[in-house]
Amino acid sequence: MLGDVLTSTIIAQQLKITYPDAQIDYLIIAHADALVAHHPAIDNLIKVTKSDFEKMSFIISLSRKLKHKKYDLLIDAYGKNNSAVLSLLSRAKQRIGYKKWFSRLAYTDAVKNNPDTSIYKTGIALGSRMLLTTPITSDVQWHLKPKIYLTPAEKKEGEQWLLESGIDLKKPLTMVSVLGSSANKTLPFTSMAKVLDNFVNQTGSQLLFNYIPSQKKDALAIYNACSITTQKHIFIDAFAPSIRDFLKVLSHCTSIIGNEGGAINMGKALDIPTFAIFSPWINKASWNVSEDGKKHISVHLQDYLPELYKDSSPKNMKSRAMELYQQFDAELMFPDLAKFVRENY
Repeated sequence: MLGDVLTSTIIAQQLKITYPDAQIDYLIIAHADALVAHHPAIDNLIKVTKSDFEKMSFIISLSRKLKHKKYDLLIDAYGKNNSAVLSLLSRAKQRIGYKKWFSRLAYTDAVKNNPDTSIYKTGIALGSRMLLTTPITSDVQWHLKPKIYLTPAEKKEGEQWLLESGIDLKKPLTMVSVLGSSANKTLPFTSMAKVLDNFVNQTGSQLLFNYIPSQKKDALAIYNACSITTQKHIFIDAFAPSIRDFLKVLSHCTSIIGNEGGAINMGKALDIPTFAIFSPWINKASWNVSEDGKKHISVHLQDYLPELYKDSSPKNMKSRAMELYQQFDAELMFPDLAKFVRENY
């Protein structure tokens, strides 16, 4: 997932600090390359497709290429069966991964995935990544956060795109993550419309929807559920054709709000204020990176109606996600949304 690719870049940052002269190659899903372009800690990309990476025949073929490069170090941040097999077959001198049933065979160093919550009061997923660097250094830079790097020319291209789309750059502009990566990570359309109505009423902001052409029908459904006043603020036909183009545009936004996911993480990596609405079954503590109650605020159904969870963790509620979403009334989050607006608009 895009958020995972972006989060794991902090490992490369630490490696460059520990080994300034090292060549660092990053194995990622091909369509995520836009997130790491121009990253100063990453020298080369090894791009694969998700479907290929799920095939053992591909893993074996790829392992031969990695073995040929004679890597001194391999860090497996993915931690799944296929990446473990790839780690083993790469024959890298040192191989680091999380402690799992296969770790004795796959890795030379297995790390228990138990970040220090006194260091990571928010965004435990960052702590998980940094733990993977502990076998190579005692000077772990626990404060590192993911960053996206745009060139001045790219930022100018984003500005030009906005002007051509009819955006007034002198007025607030907000990116909206209207759709999650799946139905069980997407706030119901009517609830999202209520959030946007309330938000526009407070800010008068222009709105851009983050979606791809195949999601146009769903984006329109949310647009149509909004009030007429809100619709006048939405540039429904203005969508960036690629992830990199999206980043160029996002860099000019006042903030990004909506469903928690890759787009929200991109906003944080561009140092854009974020208001994230978590799915009822996602563990907020893992992904609420940089939440400070001001520039970055996130909301979760468990925050408002903890009795629905009792002694169960959000992850155990995945099968009930759609049912729980019906309890996530937009009005529950209005006070937090108002606080976000006061701090950032």
